[in-house]
Amino acid sequence: MTERRESAQYDGTNGAVLTTEFLDGTYTVLSEDGTSLVLRDGEGSRKTIPLNGWVVCDSGRALVWYGSAAAYEARWVVVSP
Repeated sequence: MTERRESAQYDGTNGAVLTTEFLDGTYTVLSEDGTSLVLRDGEGSRKTIPLNGWVVCDSGRALVWYGSAAAYEARWVVVSP
């Protein structure tokens, strides 16, 4: 048994959607140039998500993990509910 997680992929244009609709709203977009998305949380910590990278959040929409597509495929497994 595992806790539910959700993931979304950065496509080069969806940074605002990821921060406002997918994550819990505690991150702001510092920059988005189509090749990477840089987020900042309320404490000033920066997260850089590369193009086609993934973000993973918990059921409360808090960021749990972020990284490249290759790292995502190596670390996470998608299961049916």
